[in-house]
Amino acid sequence: MSDETQQLMNNSGEGKCSAVPEAIAKEFNWGAFLLNWIWGLGNKTYITLLIFVASLFSIIPFIGFVIPLGCSIWFGIKGNEWAWQNKKWDSVEHFTSVQKTWAIAGLVLMILGFVVGIILGILIFIGAMAAGMSK
Repeated sequence: MSDETQQLMNNSGEGKCSAVPEAIAKEFNWGAFLLNWIWGLGNKTYITLLIFVASLFSIIPFIGFVIPLGCSIWFGIKGNEWAWQNKKWDSVEHFTSVQKTWAIAGLVLMILGFVVGIILGILIFIGAMAAGMSK
């Protein structure tokens, strides 16, 4: 298939009615799952801003965790469809490459968050132990 033919078949960015290529339609979007609203802004998929509304439930035990997690899973499932329909892409390969970059960024930030959390936890524990010993 020539580049010109591929460009004519590329219906990305044409809104909800545009068909999503099968190669990407059923794939889980890890960038949308891990970075939700940030990914949404970058992919013109503003429905992901609902994560802020979902986060309001964080004061309710158990539900406060389940609702944002459910939203993130929904974003991951629908992410490729939304991103294809809401933003113009050069090709399926371009789309896949960009979404892979989002997934890697989300994974790196998640790991970094865990590492920083563990380090802070250790430092707090050491500080509490030191404060307890000085009494």
